[in-house]
Amino acid sequence: MKLDRDRLNRLLRPQEPRPARALLSPPTSPSSARHHPRALEELVDGQVVDTPHGPCLLSERRYPLHTVRGDAYLGELRHLAGASVARLTPQPGLERFDFASAAFLDIETTGLSGGAGTLAFLVGVGAFAEGAFVVSQFFMRHPGEEPALLHAVTQKLAGCTSLVTFNGRGFDVPLLATRFRLAWQAMPLADAPHFDVLLAARRLWRARLESCALSNLERAVLGYERSEADVPGWLIPTLYQQFLQGGDAAPLARIFYHNREDIVSMAALATIVCRACLAPTEDEALHPIDRVALARALEEAGDDDLAIEAYRRALAQALPDALRRAALARLGGLLKRRGEHAAAAMVWQEWITSLADDDVTPFLELAKHYEWRAREIATALMWARWARQIVEKWPEGVARTTTLAGLNHRLARLLRKLTTGVSDDANHPPYEDTRGAEEP
Repeated sequence: MKLDRDRLNRLLRPQEPRPARALLSPPTSPSSARHHPRALEELVDGQVVDTPHGPCLLSERRYPLHTVRGDAYLGELRHLAGASVARLTPQPGLERFDFASAAFLDIETTGLSGGAGTLAFLVGVGAFAEGAFVVSQFFMRHPGEEPALLHAVTQKLAGCTSLVTFNGRGFDVPLLATRFRLAWQAMPLADAPHFDVLLAARRLWRARLESCALSNLERAVLGYERSEADVPGWLIPTLYQQFLQGGDAAPLARIFYHNREDIVSMAALATIVCRACLAPTEDEALHPIDRVALARALEEAGDDDLAIEAYRRALAQALPDALRRAALARLGGLLKRRGEHAAAAMVWQEWITSLADDDVTPFLELAKHYEWRAREIATALMWARWARQIVEKWPEGVARTTTLAGLNHRLARLLRKLTTGVSDDANHPPYEDTRGAEEP
């Protein structure tokens, strides 16, 4: 084969080494900086701040207290009793929660999966100050500025007593805790009361909405649409990496906008959640489906009086049949546990008259009530017979067999009482068990 000398010489010629792309190294000197901090400052209306660990970038935006998002205005939140949100999210310390001195925290990161290698390159903090809601955003122009950013964030949080996030318990706070630990700095507000709006949102809106993502809550709850300046969250790490590689700084303005919008919407949603928890029976804007969810949360929190009123308000409005059935069942059970047996019986009868289905729960509850409480055996017998007629139409199976056996036992006892006039109460004391068992 003929040798191509020119080609061989080119292959053997020593090659100059290619410089490695130092994505995680800061510029060696101001003169060698590849980004143009001045241009970035202008884009985000920011300034360089000095810390004992070096500089980082700070951008601040003030929102007047009358700023409205949805049917909430930002200033309202300062005067709401933050402890009320514990009814939706029983997290430690919320009984001393204060929105007026809270920090609303949101971060943008180099990755969405977390982990020790993920950096929080932008940390946004919203807080009430000097008659406004101020969003302060701390940005690292390269990873070498991380210690400075963390120090600046610590200084900003020094006057805050509580923390508000959206999914912060699962993502923001653990990631920041890792970054502070690796930087040998103390994590601020580590033990402060922490209200995660996402947890409350799921309790309140999950039954009605397909998604409780912040963007969906903005549209469905706040009726708010962001401008075209926004950027999808999944794209943010890529834009920052491109910036580190010498790319244009212009797309970063969209990240700053995204972060600010997250914080302001978080405050608006917190206002709506807190308002609902404080006055569940007075909040006219509350959707009936959401009202049922709130009533259940109040019941589980032990606020029985508020829960009962919330259930009743929801049942006075249009509800899907399945949800109406569930609300009636929980309201009736709650009243029975409180010893309000006559009121519970009215709920069971409302169930029967308002819903046509094959659920025998209200019939059985009425049979129990009239046998053991009202002592009207003939009425109890009527409800038990009605229940058996329904169960007899069920498809063959274990549920049908078991339920029929229990009903036949009940009917036999009721017939014996009715025909002999002798009560079994000496051997079977009246039903008292609040857990739902009919007899001891």
